[in-house]
Amino acid sequence: MRIRIIDTGSHKQAIQVVSKYRGNFKLHKHFGTFNTDIEKQELLKLAKEYIQECTHQTDMFSNVSPNWKLDEVEIINSQPLYLYKLLTQVYDSLGFGGDPLIRDLVVARVYQPASKRETNQILTDVFSRPYSLQTIYRHLKSSLSKGLKDDYQQSLINYAKTELHDTLRLVFYDVTTLAFASQTKTTLKDFGYSKDHRSQDTQIVLGLVVNQQGFPLYFDVFSGNTFEGGTFIGVVLGVQKLLNNTDLVVVADAGMLSVKNMDELNEAKIQFVVGARISSLSIEMTNKIVKDLDKKDKADTEVEYKGYRLLTDYSIKRASKDIHDLNKQWEKAKASIIKPDNITRKYRFITGSKKTNYSLNTSLKEKAENIAGIKGYLTNTKLSASMITEKYHDLWKVEKAFRITKSDLEARPIFLRLDETIKAHVTIIFASLAISKILEIQTGESIHQIIKTISRIFTHTIQNKNTKQTTILETKLPKSEICGKLNKIYRLGY
Repeated sequence: MRIRIIDTGSHKQAIQVVSKYRGNFKLHKHFGTFNTDIEKQELLKLAKEYIQECTHQTDMFSNVSPNWKLDEVEIINSQPLYLYKLLTQVYDSLGFGGDPLIRDLVVARVYQPASKRETNQILTDVFSRPYSLQTIYRHLKSSLSKGLKDDYQQSLINYAKTELHDTLRLVFYDVTTLAFASQTKTTLKDFGYSKDHRSQDTQIVLGLVVNQQGFPLYFDVFSGNTFEGGTFIGVVLGVQKLLNNTDLVVVADAGMLSVKNMDELNEAKIQFVVGARISSLSIEMTNKIVKDLDKKDKADTEVEYKGYRLLTDYSIKRASKDIHDLNKQWEKAKASIIKPDNITRKYRFITGSKKTNYSLNTSLKEKAENIAGIKGYLTNTKLSASMITEKYHDLWKVEKAFRITKSDLEARPIFLRLDETIKAHVTIIFASLAISKILEIQTGESIHQIIKTISRIFTHTIQNKNTKQTTILETKLPKSEICGKLNKIYRLGY
């Protein structure tokens, strides 16, 4: 619940107490209009008292400022309560609602990522929100069994439609891996291709769907040995069901590419744009594409492949990078083949084995040089070539969401053992990512900078040494654009 100040039709302002749950707005009580600041303060006081009665929570911020001398007072407590209230308001505005303990876990993750034990300490010491570890795990288990993941996803889809004004006809999908400091396998934890170069550790595969702004909509967790293309159909069909959208276009990278996947999406009447592996095409088709593009910068061409449109374009800048990377790989291959006993992994331009002897694959190098600078896209849409290229290049927004997840939110569940706790952990991360992204969208700043800024705003409890009377004072920061935007979110509750 929060206090809202609105403009009325009579050119006055009014005080209301409102809330939002799962995208549904609710007006709890209208307290009337005001003309003067005194009337405003009286109505605000009534609204705060009403919220306290309904929620059984005390108001964190008091306007009392007694006329005390400095030598008569002492600071008995300091907490970043502005940060706590801001993050909880954003959580509620997304329509999450529900269990306050789960909300506190999400807020703590955005503020300072830590283990459940350390998070419990942060909630107790920093925000005065004490729980037992047993209570935390019990609530997580209960919330997950009641459909917390589905509730979060539906709330974010509703929010994207109503508040971000997104039709959600276009979504982006990608996967990443999260590794554990463990070699013990479970149903979820397993060895597989690691995007973090941690093949010695067990991992899980995480699939994420975002909108055009990088705002998260849907996620799923898979066993660590799952081929990323094997996650594609299930996730896309799942998000389509939640979106209830028959005109959906999904953009994904080449890792999702398979004729089976494309056929299943086409049969489900879901449009797609996926990256194409030019290197896997036949020599005849490759030569035709190279000839048509003629290595002209920004040139594009289109052919048919397996019944779908295959669009390709050429970039001089991309070609330069491809050749640079290719030459580095070739030099490494040449250096490795001199000492074949030291070869412990697969190299792009080395063929053979220790038994059959290694050799340099010159024909593969020539083919790679021939297609340098060419990028391909497979689609069943009727979009123009320029539109397809533009949409595909927006995939970086999913990658950015993954960077926030792994760095700012420290999503890697290093020591978790049970599949149930792993799923709960990823669900909390998903909600934390949503808060982070909406704050970034509304302020234009990174979540790292936002948390750094608001962590400096402390609410101090001041006590008179003689009378033991207490009051609240809040740190004031210098005026800045980011502080102005955050204060607006803080005041309005979104």
